[in-house]
Amino acid sequence: MLNRLRTAGGITICVAAVLAALTVAQVPAAHAWGEYPVASPGAYLVSTSLAGNGQPYQCTAGFTVRTAGGAPGMLTAGHCDRDPVNDTVLQRTPSGDRVIGHYVRWEVIPGVRDIGLVDLAGSSVPLVSQVDAMRVSRVMSAEDIRREQPQLCKSGARTGVSCGPITSVTDTQISFRAWDDLGDSGAPVYARQADGTVAAVGILFAHTDDVFGRIIHASLVAPVMTQWGLANWD
Repeated sequence: MLNRLRTAGGITICVAAVLAALTVAQVPAAHAWGEYPVASPGAYLVSTSLAGNGQPYQCTAGFTVRTAGGAPGMLTAGHCDRDPVNDTVLQRTPSGDRVIGHYVRWEVIPGVRDIGLVDLAGSSVPLVSQVDAMRVSRVMSAEDIRREQPQLCKSGARTGVSCGPITSVTDTQISFRAWDDLGDSGAPVYARQADGTVAAVGILFAHTDDVFGRIIHASLVAPVMTQWGLANWD
C-alpha cells in the first residue's frame, strides 16, 4: 500500500509539505535535512509556491547546469513549483533559509517528463556541481543506458543515497529499484563510473511500490538539456 501525500495516476509524487512529524531524528545523520552549506545536487530546497495543504513544497536540488546564456541553473522536479508568481526557491540550512534562485521553466507531462529549471544567476550562495563529492563527467542518453545497463543511484535530501537495478527505460523516463521518501523529488539520479566520476541520468519525480519493494521514477535529463539548450556545469 502506498504512503501517499500527493499522487497522480497511482504514482506517489515525492514532494513533502512542512509537517511537524518529520523530524531530523527520522533522517539518517549523514543526510539530515538542511545540512548542505552550499547549493549542490542533493541539497534541501523550499519553494514559496504552496501545496494543496497550504504549506510550501519541499524538494531536492538536482544537477547543476549552464544555460544557453552561460548562467548557472539547477534542475529539479517540475511539480515542485508551477506558480508563475510565487517562483522563489530557497535552500534550507541550519542557519536558516537562503534565496538561491527562481523557477524559470518546468514541464509536467504524465508519461513523458516531470522536470523544472531554477535560475541561480545572482545568487550569493556558493555553487557546487559535484554529486556527493563526485564530478559529473557525462550525461547518459536513453541509448547509452540501454547499452551499458548501469546500476543507478539517487541522492535525496530526505533519504540520502540509495542504489539499485534498472526496471524500465523509455526515451524520456527511467525507473529503477531504490529507496526514497517524500521530499526527495528533484534528486539527481546518476550512474557511478569506473574513473570515480558519475554520469548524469535523471531527475527523480515519483515512486511506486510492488511486491518486491519500491521503484523510483525519474525524467531523463539528456533530452531536456538538448531541448532547453543546457550544458553540464563543470
